[in-house]
Amino acid sequence: MARKIVLACRNVEKGEAAVAEIKQATGNDKVVCMELDLLSLEAVKQFAKTFQEKYKRLDILMNNAGAMMCPMGVESQFATNHLAPYYLTILLLPLLEQSPSSRIVNVSSMAHLLVHRGFSYEKISKEKAYNPIWLYSITKACNILFTRELSRRLEAKGVHNVYVNCSHPGTVQSEFSRYVANPGLWRETRYIEMKKIKAKYYVPYAKPGWTTPFTSSAENAARLWGFH
Repeated sequence: MARKIVLACRNVEKGEAAVAEIKQATGNDKVVCMELDLLSLEAVKQFAKTFQEKYKRLDILMNNAGAMMCPMGVESQFATNHLAPYYLTILLLPLLEQSPSSRIVNVSSMAHLLVHRGFSYEKISKEKAYNPIWLYSITKACNILFTRELSRRLEAKGVHNVYVNCSHPGTVQSEFSRYVANPGLWRETRYIEMKKIKAKYYVPYAKPGWTTPFTSSAENAARLWGFH
C-alpha cells in the first residue's frame, strides 16, 4: 500500500520537481511538497502547525536537510543541521507518539569523529573562531547526542513505540557538498522493533557504527539538551 510522503523543502520549485520524479519512478501519487525554511525557527513552527492541521498521523520523521561547510557562517550551519531539526522533532513528537510504531531518523555523518574531545558551547557563535569544517563536525556530533537523549527521555516517560536512531548516509552526487546523501533507512522496520533498536548510530549499509566517547556520553547528551 502506498504511503503518504511529505517532502519539506526550502526551495518549492526544486521540491515539486523531486515530487514529480518520485511519482514517475514509483507510481505513488501520494507524494507532496511543503515549504520549510530551516533557517527560521518561526517557519519551523508554522510548518509544524500546518502539518498537524493537515495530517493526524506521522509514522516516520527523517531529519535529512543539512548545510555543509557553507560560507554563510555559524548560524546557518548550526541552525540548519541541528537547532531546526531538534525544534521540528519536538513540535511533531505528539503525532509520532500517537502512532502504533514510529521512527525518527537523524542523519548525522562520520565527520562527528573530529569532535572526539568535545567542543565549547560558548564559542559556537563566535564568528572570529568560525571554522566551517569544525562547525559542521560539531553539528553532526549534536545529531548523535540529540538522538541518544531523546530516546532516553522517551523511554523515561514510558513511550516505547518511538524508535529514534541516526546514521551516516554515505555519499551521493548532489549539490550538498557544493561548498567544499542520500540517507538510507536501512533496517527493515520489523527488525527494528524485534531487536528494540534505539539510540543507535549506523553506517552504510545497516552496520552499527563507532562513535567517539564524547558522543557516546549520556552526560554530554543531557548537557546539549539543556543548551537549547
